[in-house]
Order: sequence, then C-alpha cells, then structure tokens
Amino acid sequence: MRLTDFQRQSICESAKNHFGANTKVWLFGSRVDDHAKGGDIDLYIEPQTQKPADLITAKLLFLRDLHKKIGEQKIDVVLHRADSTVDLPIYHIARQTGVLLQ
Repeated sequence: MRLTDFQRQSICESAKNHFGANTKVWLFGSRVDDHAKGGDIDLYIEPQTQKPADLITAKLLFLRDLHKKIGEQKIDVVLHRADSTVDLPIYHIARQTGVLLQ
C-alpha cells in the first residue's frame, strides 16, 4: 500500500470526523499496488451518515480537511450508503481489491 502512516491516519481521522465514528474506509486502485507509480488516492467509504444532503456536505468537508492535512493531491471518493438500493460494480471492486483502512 502506497500511503504513509500519516496519510492513512489522516484519512481515517477525517472520515470519522465527517462521516461518523462507525464509518468504514477502503483504499483501492493503483495506490494498493506497492510496485505501481503515481496515481490518485481512491477511497471507498461506507459512511455512518445516511442522509444524502448530509453526505454531500460531509464529503466536501472531508476533502477540504484531508487536503489541509496531507496537501493537494487528487483524491477520488466513492460513497455507498447502507440504505441505498443502488448496487454499482465499483462497490464490489473496491471492497474486493481494496485494503480496509478503518
């Protein structure tokens, strides 16, 4: 996994602060591969917060907070609400190929 301990800690801390204490976060994509180079930080998040309007605000605040902590980097966030009836393939790919951070 190509994240520093500080980056990992910052992601987990910010996710708890903005999406709730029981939020789960996976890192997926190229940053999981220790031999790859470059790449954005792809995060799959199962938030405790479930209201769509609250999630929009939480996502923006999460990204702002994370950029302040780890610097300007390309960060992609995929949110999956537990009460959603939508089941996208990216949800399965992220969980199967990703690394659970929290």
